[in-house]
Amino acid sequence: MRKLRFFGVFLLSFAALLVLWKATDGSRWYTAAMLTCAGLIGPLLHGWVLDIPAAGTPTWVYGNTQVQASIQFDALAVGLVPLLALLAATPGLSLPRRGILMVAGSFLCFLVDTLIVALFPLLVFYKNPFTDIIGTFLGLVAFVGAPVIIWFALTFRELKRWLPSLGLRAFQTH
Repeated sequence: MRKLRFFGVFLLSFAALLVLWKATDGSRWYTAAMLTCAGLIGPLLHGWVLDIPAAGTPTWVYGNTQVQASIQFDALAVGLVPLLALLAATPGLSLPRRGILMVAGSFLCFLVDTLIVALFPLLVFYKNPFTDIIGTFLGLVAFVGAPVIIWFALTFRELKRWLPSLGLRAFQTH
């Protein structure tokens, strides 16, 4: 029964948050903040400067060389929604702790996304098998792994008590 409750709360939270995300144009705000931060840390990491036009694709510039940041920013930004839905559905969290974890999780997700955008010119301009593998891995982490990994890390204390009831005894501590 706990599995069904978790699944139901997750789906309802996900749907509600997605509607809120669309209604508030959260993706645009998240992307603007992410590009601004990536534009600040990118030059410190690798010397490329991020040109963010009013309309069009952001471009990383190094001297006369340009690399368009061809990232699906809407898809990257919406990764925050499943993270928040997972935190909303996690049993055993008090309301204050749930709120704190939602803020912390949002910040961590934002950091991961910002770092990936900041590293983009290194992964695209210096094309080789290593950067292909790293770029693919970072894409997988950003789009799929980060929300679940962050949720698991933030709620591990509560999950230790909950996961054994799902048959996952490996997480039990004595």
